[in-house]
Amino acid sequence: MAEFYTHGYHATAMSDLLRVTKLHKGSLYGAFGDKHQLFLTILQRYAQQRTTAAATDLRAPKPPILGIGHYLQRISRNAAGQRGCLLANTALELLPGNEEVAQIVDHTQREIQRELAGALDRARIQGLLSVPQNNTVVARYLFTVVEGLWELGRTTADERPLLEVVEMTMYGLR
Repeated sequence: MAEFYTHGYHATAMSDLLRVTKLHKGSLYGAFGDKHQLFLTILQRYAQQRTTAAATDLRAPKPPILGIGHYLQRISRNAAGQRGCLLANTALELLPGNEEVAQIVDHTQREIQRELAGALDRARIQGLLSVPQNNTVVARYLFTVVEGLWELGRTTADERPLLEVVEMTMYGLR
């Protein structure tokens, strides 16, 4: 995962994968078929990790608006000084044109937005959300903020500017 994350799909050679996995070519091909199948397996695993982390933050037993804030803050801290999100990086590198990657990216985006919408639903029921827009639209907006945090994090190791974006985003929800 780290090799693809650091270099991207196209710039990662089979020799790099053999070196980091310490597998022989036959073993790697036997286990995964080829570089693309290995990449899809890694991307699916990363996508599941992102979805699980979002659900953990957004379903936490606290006021849902705090869960949303915690989720955005965690992303900010993880994104600062990093190379972005593997899913977003992959979408930029391989889409359009790769249907299998498109399905993984689309499914993950929908799942995270569904988790955000669920937290927004709970917040609205509890009277903690005042924006008039449909929660599906607000969830899409929040997801876009998350992707922007990953992008901004590529240009600064200082998490403060990212946390300022989170603060402004949360202010807009109240």
